Amino acid sequence: MARAREDELGFRSVDEFHALGGHGVEGRIDGRRVLVGTARLLADHGIDSGPLSVEVDRVAASGMTPAWVAVGERLLGFVAVTDALKAEAPEAVADLHAQGLDVWLVTGDDARTAHAVASRVGIPADHVVAEALPANEVATIERLQAEGRVVGMVGDGINDAPALAQADLGIAIGTGADVAIEASDVTLMGGDPRGVGAAIALSRATVRTIRQNLFWAFAYNVLLIPVAMGALYPSFGVTLNPAMAAGAMALSSVAVVTNSLRLRGFDPRGSAARRPRRGLRAHLREASFLVAVAIASLAVAGGVLAADRAIDASAVRVPVDARDVRFAPDDIRVPADAWVVIELRNEDSIFHDLEVEGLANVDVGARGGQTSSVRVRLDEPGRYRFICTVPGHAEAGMVGTLVVE
Repeated sequence: MARAREDELGFRSVDEFHALGGHGVEGRIDGRRVLVGTARLLADHGIDSGPLSVEVDRVAASGMTPAWVAVGERLLGFVAVTDALKAEAPEAVADLHAQGLDVWLVTGDDARTAHAVASRVGIPADHVVAEALPANEVATIERLQAEGRVVGMVGDGINDAPALAQADLGIAIGTGADVAIEASDVTLMGGDPRGVGAAIALSRATVRTIRQNLFWAFAYNVLLIPVAMGALYPSFGVTLNPAMAAGAMALSSVAVVTNSLRLRGFDPRGSAARRPRRGLRAHLREASFLVAVAIASLAVAGGVLAADRAIDASAVRVPVDARDVRFAPDDIRVPADAWVVIELRNEDSIFHDLEVEGLANVDVGARGGQTSSVRVRLDEPGRYRFICTVPGHAEAGMVGTLVVE
């Protein structure tokens, strides 16, 4: 069109225009039929493109696509059309290969052009499907899916829309046609093809982090459930007290959030040369972080246990027997501002508890023949009544007095 303007040829009106998907266009100018498109389009109309085959081979080998032009039954020639190969394309393909992905080139271009482009970007010849109509692109994806492959399709044109919709993952180039963007799952905001590898690498890193976080979220619970059931009590005297449960919950959250924050270090601009490989070194790096979190968790848990035992050892112990629906002694004296452990030893065959009226969280219960304890810190001096809250027990005389001195 630029050359036509230079030569002042003018532009004539076109009648009966048709766009033939994957083939070209046709219409009538001054009553004569004009065809512009592939050699197949000309052959379908009985026009031989053989006289220019040598010249076509030359331009196709250089990566250009011939668009044939015919008026009526007469071949006029061809226009060599090319999309300039993006400088980042070989790096983008190398990045995908480095991530363990097979890369295919599926195009409507001439086979010679397609193979020339594929060789320049590093796509093997047996992974090239040329002269493909939109239906052929869809069929190629369906064939790969039938082989059990997960297929991602990258495209930017109108003819790519059906294939983008068929693929397990459709990736549209943001500079392409709107219909391709609508049919895709992911749209790259720019035209840099390296964004495809970056998007896949980021999604893999995210899913890997999610799996690790699920492990940390469940690991604390799985480890502490046996402790809560008393598995460590016979040998070590360890039970799951509220401090340990709260600490485990906090450590679980810290581990998950810290692990997730590592995604901030992901560089979406990373190239095949810079993006970390998922080899032994990467796995060791992942493992070292997880081991460090585990060690920190154990250290914190050990610190909590040590502090808990130190407080328990320095606490004032007050034994109270529950016998014959009575408390003995029924008068308890403890110092203010000190840790106090109230031990309820139930010598009856029925359940008893001890609750101090007016003081929050000062209550303990024990089944028949068992001993339970509660550790509290009483700051306010005074006299308080403690009772058994089992219906009828307080009325039967199961009451006492707690004096905080």
